Amino acid sequence: MIILEGPDASGKTTLAKKLGLPYYHFIQESKYTDYLAPLAGLEFLNAVLDRSFISEFAYSKVMNRPFAFSIKEWHNLMLLLLAQNPLIVLCTNKPIPNQYPASQYLPIERWDHCLNLYREFLTTNHIRYICYDYCQNISIDTLLTLESEYRKEMEWWVPMWKAGWGFVGSTYPQFLLVAERQGPNNLNCIPFQSGPTGAMLSSMLSATGTPLGKFAVTNMIKSFRRDTRQVNANDVELLEEEIKHLKPKKVIFMGSPARRGIPVAKALGCEVGTLIHLGSLNYAGIKDMSGYNNEWRKLIGLVPTVSFKEV
Repeated sequence: MIILEGPDASGKTTLAKKLGLPYYHFIQESKYTDYLAPLAGLEFLNAVLDRSFISEFAYSKVMNRPFAFSIKEWHNLMLLLLAQNPLIVLCTNKPIPNQYPASQYLPIERWDHCLNLYREFLTTNHIRYICYDYCQNISIDTLLTLESEYRKEMEWWVPMWKAGWGFVGSTYPQFLLVAERQGPNNLNCIPFQSGPTGAMLSSMLSATGTPLGKFAVTNMIKSFRRDTRQVNANDVELLEEEIKHLKPKKVIFMGSPARRGIPVAKALGCEVGTLIHLGSLNYAGIKDMSGYNNEWRKLIGLVPTVSFKEV
């Protein structure tokens, strides 16, 4: 998958047509459902996207308009996209002002700000990308080779996803969150896709400023929605496969069933942390997430640990 992003008239469509891949074009009016179904169906895996929902971050800010997605929708899309290991290409060639059509949605005087917002989002979230300027020397073959390599890196994940229990999030995470099982209404099998705990996870990620490029999430019980069984040996083996491929620095286990995976994570050299499951907070009617958010910050290192030496 190749995703072409960048301000108006930066060369996206011209580049997309040269790549010769199945082509998808998205616009400001594209909706959550326009992205979700093909992403969940893996329809974009060998395709080029001329813009994606990533543009919404830059354009909503630069044009001072409301953000088009809820935070839960945004996380569902971003985490599912990142799991497919896209080659994100930021097109940076600025058009000559006197040749820039006045009919363009983005005014030319806001063009540089828009480009900087793309960079801000990708950089602060630790999402890898490359810059492309058609006046410089990056060949089409180079882009296609990179796309093929990125896609091959995730061949192991595709059967898991099709079976209904694949992880979502970064393919090079620093932190892997392991929860319990798919929620009963997660129709697209995205961990924490919907419901109260899904909203709570998104609230936590947003409130703590967790970089999406450092985060991935999976479930301990690798089974279909509404299956009530307990953890078995196959679940542990599949978690081991995920950890071996993702190579997280730290694995954080949420809730008692997930902790069955702790020995695996330790054996693979990962640091380990634990959290109360969000479902327990929801069941107890806890609305104030500040304490829980602080625990998450500590686990991922956003709050430094203070140590004292004896004098």
